[in-house]
Amino acid sequence: MNEAVMEQNNKPDTGKTAKNKINPIRRLGDGGVGIGLDYGGIIGVKASFYPISNLGVFAAVGWEAIDFGWNVGCLARLFPADGRHGWRPYLKVMYGVNAVTEVTGLNGYNHLYYGFTPGIGLEIRFGRFKKSGLNLDLNFPFRSPQYFSMINSMKSNPEITMKSTPTPVAFSLGYLVEF
Repeated sequence: MNEAVMEQNNKPDTGKTAKNKINPIRRLGDGGVGIGLDYGGIIGVKASFYPISNLGVFAAVGWEAIDFGWNVGCLARLFPADGRHGWRPYLKVMYGVNAVTEVTGLNGYNHLYYGFTPGIGLEIRFGRFKKSGLNLDLNFPFRSPQYFSMINSMKSNPEITMKSTPTPVAFSLGYLVEF
C-alpha cells in the first residue's frame, strides 16, 4: 500500500490539476457604463441579454450634448461568454441616435438624428472567471440625409463657426460586468 502511494506522489506535475481548470459557465448578459454610440451618447449605460450563447441583444441610454439618446441592437460573438475566453471579438448592428448637431446662441440647429450603425467590437475580460472588463467598439454610422442637410445649412450660415466636422467612424469604450 505504501508503494502505491509513493508511485502516485513521484509522478511529474503537469500543471493541469482539476482545481486550475475553469468549467464553462453560461452568462445571461452584462451591464455597465461607457462613452460613445454604444452607450447612447457622450456618456451612458448599456445592458445586454444573451438568449443564445453567441448572440445578444442590447439597449443603451445616455446623455448627448442636447438631450438623452438611445440605441438598441444585436451582436454576434465569435466566442461565447463562458468564463474561458478573455478576448471575444464580435459584429453588431444597432439603431438609434448616431449624430447630433448643436449651435450655441442660435435656435433651430440643435437636433438628434437617428439611423442604423453597424460595427465591430472586442470584449476584453479580466480575472479568473472573466466576468468584468472593457468593450472597445468601432462603428460606421449611416447618417440621415436630414443630418447632412443641416450640416450644409450650418456651413453656409456666416454666423456659425464650425468647431468639428462629421467623421465617418465613431468609437465607443465601456466597462461592463457579466451576470
